[in-house]
Amino acid sequence: MTATRRHIAIDLGASSGRVMEVVIGDDGLSVRELHRFANAPVAARRAGNVTLCWPFERLWESILDGLRAAAAEGPADSIGVDSWAVDYALLDDSGELVRPIAAYRDSRTKEPFARLRAELGDERIYADTGIAFQPFNTLYQLAADAADPMRPLDRAARMLMLPDYIAFRLCGATVCERTNASSTQMLDAATRAWNLDLVAATGASTRILPELVDAGDREPLGTLLRDVADETGLSASTTVFATATHDTASAVIAAPIDPARDLYVSSGTWSLVGLELPHAVTSAAARAANMTNELGAFGSVRFLRNVAGLWLVQQCEAAFAALGRGRSWSELAALAREAEPLASLVDPNDPAFFEPGDMPARIRAACAARGEPVPDSDAAIIRCAIDSIAIATARAAREAASLAGREPRQIAVVGGGGANELLNQLVADASGLPVEAGPAEATAIGNALMQHAALEEIGRASELRALVRASAPIRRYEPDFAQSARMRAAAERVAR
Repeated sequence: MTATRRHIAIDLGASSGRVMEVVIGDDGLSVRELHRFANAPVAARRAGNVTLCWPFERLWESILDGLRAAAAEGPADSIGVDSWAVDYALLDDSGELVRPIAAYRDSRTKEPFARLRAELGDERIYADTGIAFQPFNTLYQLAADAADPMRPLDRAARMLMLPDYIAFRLCGATVCERTNASSTQMLDAATRAWNLDLVAATGASTRILPELVDAGDREPLGTLLRDVADETGLSASTTVFATATHDTASAVIAAPIDPARDLYVSSGTWSLVGLELPHAVTSAAARAANMTNELGAFGSVRFLRNVAGLWLVQQCEAAFAALGRGRSWSELAALAREAEPLASLVDPNDPAFFEPGDMPARIRAACAARGEPVPDSDAAIIRCAIDSIAIATARAAREAASLAGREPRQIAVVGGGGANELLNQLVADASGLPVEAGPAEATAIGNALMQHAALEEIGRASELRALVRASAPIRRYEPDFAQSARMRAAAERVAR
């Protein structure tokens, strides 16, 4: 019999953040939202070559609001933080930010992305790290900092990944948790330590690199700083743990999968599609497919591909709202159901869709350039986006399974996108595999599960996932094989 624990999960996404309460006991778990707040990058001012940054102090105040709501309900056993990957804070000797925290969609990394790959060679970088080539990886962001005329690296004493920086603000710790560190393309896949040669190649000093710690480490990062305790009403003795700070790592630990037989999709702004493996796959074929090997909880590897997910729909919704046609997510899904299936398709990973902007216009332009029918209504645009995301997700699932030598039985979809019934059904149809969707709050749950693992000295993912299976509602979607054939044929249009 283990103690019933109340964990507070600070869960930051690129479009919204939440502070969640997760109560875990022998009979399962319950999850409750305490505070939700919007998030989006903003234009940077007086920040050198950074043009897009995160409004961190606004986020911090929202986090404190969430912790105040937590305190109003009583004491907490622990706090953990997760967020998206690759973005980081540069701190001076006093612990102050050297410059605003750059947002990964900033275009400043294009030149260093091409230059470092040419100088070091893709074969070497991938063999060392196992990480897919994305222009926003921390490796290229640091190289952009090194070339910045404001010379932020000259003033930097420490680099902390975003969730680690939040932990620093909570308890004063200056360490980096490995699941997030692995996404930087600066961690050695074999030793799971910083690859100092790659870091030096960016022009950054290796002295800024923090000590690495593991998710679920039984030694807490610390307890709440007195000023944070006073601000929120929580006890200064409340512990802060290194959870799986990469949001996908947290989501996957809460995915009720059998790693030997199931694929997963962490569905949200991005769709992260892959398998949980014991070791990295760094073959030439995996490199050619641009698969990534990020670390997961308990020493696992998340072998996956990033697929542009509901970002396309989010940006379309923002564009419609700006024209006075704002709709809820459920209304957008209903709108898409009314449109003709597979009428128009795009590649959701097209770089044209990466930066914020007028997504409907970009989708229409991409369709025209590809010779696809140009969507002529909001419904057709949203249907094009959802059909395209489903086909790209299914393709990534098949390729991940093939490269890992697995024969999957089903796909588990977790995260906020798991509430999109149309997308779930289309992923089942496009892949020919059953889809089981839930829990929607997998990231916050996984965050809390790793706090629980630290407190209760749990060392196996299976024990944590059993708690999820006992508690979370799961919805199953069977593939429609007639529709599967149509989607496979449509996928050939995208591949051309």
